[in-house]
Amino acid sequence: MTVHHAPPPTLLTQTTLLSLASTVALLALAVALAQRLLPARRYAGAAQRFTFVWLAFDALVHFTLEASFVFHSFPRPRTVNSGTGPFAALWREYALADTRWGTSDPTVVSIELITVLGAGPLAAYCANGMRRPRNEAWRLWIIILSVAELYGGWMTFAPEWITGSPSLNTSHPLYTWVYLAFFNGLWVVIPLWLIWDSGRVILRALSVTEETKAK
Repeated sequence: MTVHHAPPPTLLTQTTLLSLASTVALLALAVALAQRLLPARRYAGAAQRFTFVWLAFDALVHFTLEASFVFHSFPRPRTVNSGTGPFAALWREYALADTRWGTSDPTVVSIELITVLGAGPLAAYCANGMRRPRNEAWRLWIIILSVAELYGGWMTFAPEWITGSPSLNTSHPLYTWVYLAFFNGLWVVIPLWLIWDSGRVILRALSVTEETKAK
């Protein structure tokens, strides 16, 4: 049975605050990139603006935070728990909620490898596609990306739930609702919305094409 880290005497430690601040900083950078790079026609639409910000944020998270996890966890015997530096400290903070991230769990590391090497570049590719006028090919790729991220989330947590969640620490709301539910839930709710949003556009375009052929 996995032994959980004991909660620190003060939950809002400097590491906690810096970890949360790093996420906010990446989101702010994604918003700035949208304002700088997205064409005015697309940026005026709330759905497209939100999609671009999410794609930029998604890519930044994969290329920085998650890439740092892979660096500290692969190849073995590297682990976050034995690592040094600010990123190792950040992931040790998250490992207070899910101990697998501190011990280089093979399933977690495998999923993070493909996330960093695959999902990160694909998110950046989709965001870049949104910059090109009259280009909607990114909608197909964003569906592929979203399905892959949903699958990655499922494979991260489903085996844990099936075995009784021995690695999850829900002793405090910060761990349960912020680290586990909120941060992981973002990669469930938003990909589902992106699939719906781009899926309806693709289906509408196919319907118009079929009607045109029938005339």
